[in-house]
Amino acid sequence: MTAGDGTGDPFEAFRSQGDVPGGDVGGERSVAVVGGAMAGLAAAHAFAVLDWDVTLFERQSFEEKRVNCGEAMTDVTRVPLAKTPENGFANDTPAFEVQVFTGDAGDREFAGSGRFPASRAYVTDRGLVERAWAEQLRGDGVDVRDGTGVSKAEFRALCEAHDLVVDATGQPSLASKVDGRTGEYAGAMTALNADVTGDFSTVYPDSRIVFENYLGYSWVFPKSETRANVGIGWAQDRQPDGYMAAFEAACERNDWPVPTREQANVYTIPRGPSLDPGRTWLPERNVVRVGDAAGVANRFTGKGISQAIESAYLAAAHAAAGTLDAYPEALYARLRDEYRLAYVVRGALEDGRPDILSGVMEAVSGIDVEDVDRNPRKAFVRLARHPRLLASMLSSRPMLERAYRAWTNDWEYRHLDASAD
Repeated sequence: MTAGDGTGDPFEAFRSQGDVPGGDVGGERSVAVVGGAMAGLAAAHAFAVLDWDVTLFERQSFEEKRVNCGEAMTDVTRVPLAKTPENGFANDTPAFEVQVFTGDAGDREFAGSGRFPASRAYVTDRGLVERAWAEQLRGDGVDVRDGTGVSKAEFRALCEAHDLVVDATGQPSLASKVDGRTGEYAGAMTALNADVTGDFSTVYPDSRIVFENYLGYSWVFPKSETRANVGIGWAQDRQPDGYMAAFEAACERNDWPVPTREQANVYTIPRGPSLDPGRTWLPERNVVRVGDAAGVANRFTGKGISQAIESAYLAAAHAAAGTLDAYPEALYARLRDEYRLAYVVRGALEDGRPDILSGVMEAVSGIDVEDVDRNPRKAFVRLARHPRLLASMLSSRPMLERAYRAWTNDWEYRHLDASAD
């Protein structure tokens, strides 16, 4: 196996953590991984390290252009590839700058900002990363079958033929489609992005995220001084009438090159937990869900690459230890505080309070961008040092409602008709 950064295999390093089950129940076992994006690749890698017989199915070809969402990756140490441009790692971005404005019209005003170091982050050409990872998996003995879609009937057959099936197909997942439960997911963002060329010298090598007092944000992730990924996303219940027109307007007001319609990708980003955590392991089918299929992503930003890899590694560790029944709660426990912080902060946008959002960004500025999500206690401690900001947050009814719902685990999936197709 190939190490990610010369420090040993990243899955083995993950398994050494104190809250990850160790041991192996033994015996020759087989796993089918359905879905070859980052979560599926991570699962295939982890099971290959465990010496399982691994088959990876991916609907698209790794040699063709793939949707380039998730190009900013904030913990690349979990990816077992050399961090080279040939492998898709374009810009070792030192920080993410977050800017907050009072609106998205011409009379908008700058409200504040925060700068978040990115010690483990890269802006990537994601398609190249996935292609390189798939090629490495082939070299490690994984049966990689790209350009091979899996139907519902074939999925059922895989469940019968393998000891385990990993569903990494996104949301709604193939397991939901097989069970007729595609309505069991809730909470998502609709996003557009595109690779563009132009002058990004005023931003590069940093990356930038822009909040403009609507339920969403725009971004520019430079890959060089002359090339970047630009995009915009909205909560699904607050989408604009015209996606492309809104995307073009965001690029114009932020002085970014405006992409053509042909350049733009449209996709859906989960806001976790968008699936009942208990549904991430289906023992009756021997199916475990990871990444977007498991409904895991940051509730505020939709960021989900590191969460997807973590879920895949955690599922593999539990499968090896014979403790998959504990996987749902273990996954949720790892993400619970992140969900809560992100959900409460998002309330500032819902309440139209860029002053609160900018205050939060300034208060937590300086924390590593990955730690804001994966170790949110650091952010909670910072916020506790700003009593006036906390008072403003407590005066916001939407933020109070969100805080109550977050701390009582009252997420949207609880209010869905799970039998809806």
